[in-house]
Amino acid sequence: MASAQMENHSRNDYVQLRLITGRSKMHPAAAVAPSPLGTLPGMRRLGSTSSSRSCKPTDVCVFLKDGSGHEFFLDNALVETAHDLQQRMMESLGMPESATEVFNIWIVSPLLQLQLKPYHIPFKLCRQWPDLLDKFTIATEQQKANDEPVLTFQRNAFFPKSKEKTITDSKTLVRLFEEARYNVLEGNYPCEPEDYEYLAAILAWIQHGTYPARREYGLFKDRLQEYVPLCMCKGGSRWLKNKQGFSNIESRIFRQWEDISKKVKSKADCYRLYLQFCWKLPFYGSVLFTGQIERSNTGIGLLDCPDRPVHIAINRDGVFVMDIIKQELLLGLMYDELSWEYTEPEKNSETCLSCLWLQFDMDQGRRKISHVLQIFSKQSVMMNAMIEACVDELNKQDIQLIHHERTVMDGLLRVAREAAAPAMSESLPVKEPKTCISNQVDRLCLATFSEEGTLIKTKAKRPFSFAGIFGK
Repeated sequence: MASAQMENHSRNDYVQLRLITGRSKMHPAAAVAPSPLGTLPGMRRLGSTSSSRSCKPTDVCVFLKDGSGHEFFLDNALVETAHDLQQRMMESLGMPESATEVFNIWIVSPLLQLQLKPYHIPFKLCRQWPDLLDKFTIATEQQKANDEPVLTFQRNAFFPKSKEKTITDSKTLVRLFEEARYNVLEGNYPCEPEDYEYLAAILAWIQHGTYPARREYGLFKDRLQEYVPLCMCKGGSRWLKNKQGFSNIESRIFRQWEDISKKVKSKADCYRLYLQFCWKLPFYGSVLFTGQIERSNTGIGLLDCPDRPVHIAINRDGVFVMDIIKQELLLGLMYDELSWEYTEPEKNSETCLSCLWLQFDMDQGRRKISHVLQIFSKQSVMMNAMIEACVDELNKQDIQLIHHERTVMDGLLRVAREAAAPAMSESLPVKEPKTCISNQVDRLCLATFSEEGTLIKTKAKRPFSFAGIFGK
């Protein structure tokens, strides 16, 4: 149960492992990131031709988001469930039983990520990986051939953020911090430069301690990507102020580091401070799906303008559409603000993709209009399922809230309890994120409808009707 020591075992002892670092429905291509680890020695392919009835004793490694792995010996991987592996990991990490609802076993690769249910058998799903890639991705044959899934221990996508804020166990908080840091550095949480610099300063305290009396310029020079996402290091149109060079970024991190050193006294403080900031991000804890949307007409008149690759980030609060290349938020909608629909592709058409449709209202002068965004993705069915699960959970909470607040006294008692409860998430002064939901409607290829369902205008090259999608 110690960290994996791959090199001391023979090739036949392993499975393949590689780390990759509305509340109501509507009316009736992404780039593939390389794995941070190379091919690990002593691994055999998960899709190997082992018997479906029995399996040789196997060593399996489950990875954390910090890149470390924990190795377990399984007598028969074909009967080992995700729940079994979860319990092994918690025992190995010395985590309390309360962490059972916080973390889950996932199967992830550069092309696809799946959170497993307790009864799923990871080994069987890994052997089915080529079929899953065919079903849920548009990757090339070469990309699919090179794609290798691994087992990871990471945050349960359905765990409420409100409960996460009350966690006091130090080991659980460390795991959550490592995952939040991973998502920030990978660009999965698109933020403003000032926010990235603030988070980088917290990491600087963790790595180097209190802000030094004399600045050591060049401290971050060769390791900047350990503190901020790659997009901050490279600059680009969204990061204009970073074109003044590395020294400018470093100076701002130093200033933030000096300020943070006045607030924290330990690494534990830093872990919580980092998490408290990330909890304020609307897309925290999201599952990332890949898809593509049409590009808005730029007026150049190009007919063959390729679709824009996007991440669709979904959590218990809402749905967020992010530009993969520019790592920026294009659209963010809470469930109370949206309606959605899922449609299958046309039959007998290999080139058509299933679609997720997002509808949201906006005021235009004195009238209300509806915008519709069409997202093309083989993962639309999974997005639809997750949205339904989140909305169902929110509806249950509403019913419970109504039940518990049937009388004025019930409401007063609830308010009194909440006021008396310790505010764990506010134990340290936390900077307010500059990042916010600012929907870039002008950059999206939207269809616009009146309240009566009449098409007002559309930027879409692929025609569709309001009645056809919304069932009017």
